[in-house]
Amino acid sequence: MPEGAPPGASFDTHASAAFPPPGAPVSGVDQYTKYFISMRYWLLGCGYYQALEALEYASRFHTGMRRDGVTREYAHQLAIGHFVKTIAASLEHPQETLAAVFLHDVCEDYGIAPEEIDQRFGPTVREAVWLLTKTFRGRPKPLADYYHAIAQNRIASVVKGADRIHNVQSMVGVFTLDKQKDYLRETQAHILPALKEARRLFPRQEPAYENIKHMLKSQIELLRAVHAAQERAAAPGAGKG
Repeated sequence: MPEGAPPGASFDTHASAAFPPPGAPVSGVDQYTKYFISMRYWLLGCGYYQALEALEYASRFHTGMRRDGVTREYAHQLAIGHFVKTIAASLEHPQETLAAVFLHDVCEDYGIAPEEIDQRFGPTVREAVWLLTKTFRGRPKPLADYYHAIAQNRIASVVKGADRIHNVQSMVGVFTLDKQKDYLRETQAHILPALKEARRLFPRQEPAYENIKHMLKSQIELLRAVHAAQERAAAPGAGKG
């Protein structure tokens, strides 16, 4: 699910390249268009025509705005895609992983049947997208089963980790403090163990899992420090000497 705000302040230099800040002028082209075009031509250059079709297909559904009210909804998928580009050399199926990045919310958010994904993009992408679908047409999957199944899939596990990086990064200023804390707890309780299990099952992708894990741990550590500082500042008597 797309959650939070747009690509925002990064937590390291790799995140800065993958998740650019919104609103920067780019020779008369808005940031969203620039990153859509750059992704499109990168996919063409790689010969990733299936992923390119997925990029265009999903963009026809994600036409709204994100929760901040100012950022294009599809900026979420683009940000994840630009991050996954940086770890593509460590993936067994980089094209299918990118296709799943662009498609990962279409079943959950727009009720697209997994059979249509299969018909257009094949069973490998369909399986990953279906595993990433937490709720389908109003019917949620049990949370433990959902994360367990994701960990067993070499594509869905990478996409879910990258998706969580962007959601954690962009939730500040959109989620309440309590919701941010809940989201970090869920990340630690479910996402990190799923990444660990996937790393064991798919050792060829270990560098990708390690990258995602360290980014998430850095985000958790930083945000918890920020939350603690906010709570100290809001405490009765704070600032009175």
